[in-house]
Amino acid sequence: MTKVLSVGIATVDTIVLVDKYPASNERVIALQSVRSVGGPATTAAVTMARLGIDVSLSCVIGDDEAGRFVFDTLKREGVDTRNVIVNSDIQTAIGTIVVSKSEQTRAIMVQPHKELPSKPANISDYGWIHVDQFGMQALKNWGVHRGGSARLSIDIGYQTPGLSSSDYDLFAPSENITTDVSTATKDRNIVVISKGGEGSIYSDGIDSGIVPAISAEIVSTLGAGDVFHGALVATQVWQKPIKEAVSIANAVAGLSCRGLDGQSGIPTKAELDAFLAGARS
Repeated sequence: MTKVLSVGIATVDTIVLVDKYPASNERVIALQSVRSVGGPATTAAVTMARLGIDVSLSCVIGDDEAGRFVFDTLKREGVDTRNVIVNSDIQTAIGTIVVSKSEQTRAIMVQPHKELPSKPANISDYGWIHVDQFGMQALKNWGVHRGGSARLSIDIGYQTPGLSSSDYDLFAPSENITTDVSTATKDRNIVVISKGGEGSIYSDGIDSGIVPAISAEIVSTLGAGDVFHGALVATQVWQKPIKEAVSIANAVAGLSCRGLDGQSGIPTKAELDAFLAGARS
């Protein structure tokens, strides 16, 4: 099976669920609190591992308790850690996330570091490389470009200097960047834009359209976009047609909303297959 390298940042997040955000001088009691590993490329890697994809994560963590939490979580999830770099000169990136149950919104306070991973010695082993904003810069540092031995995918949420859709075989920006999927026609790539509960729009230059989101119980949408992009890469490994690929990614992302932390609700391949079989019946 094709191997995937996911490149980006890994964080340790404390996630707190509240009924609503407090007003001025108001005290709000947390309904639930969990600790989880996060980061777009990291969550995508966990998603792929749950779906049975042979995936490795390339990131930098500190030699601290949070870094060990990241490492142990990746191992437990079946993500290959050979390309995780432990740097004792930095602290592992941490975040605090407050999720409002009534408003379906979240406030995120992250303390990241700026250390990028070095180029893996085994980079030629991978058929796909998936990156987030940090991974995008890492690829540039490595001199890895589209058209090489690996196909490239990006999950990007905000306009970033040097970002070009033509640099990626699978370009998956947020609505903050564009809602125009016609890019696929001119750049000969796949463009998919998730619009959350409104579904996802797509184009590969031949087929284009919109796939509705699934109906699912939502505890939190935290990380759903990262899960969506990880599932999209998995569908490319499986060589699914674009419309079916987006349908699958929508399902995986929707099911992930069962959990507060953005990862515990991610389905396994067996759970996904059962859900899809039920949806077709």
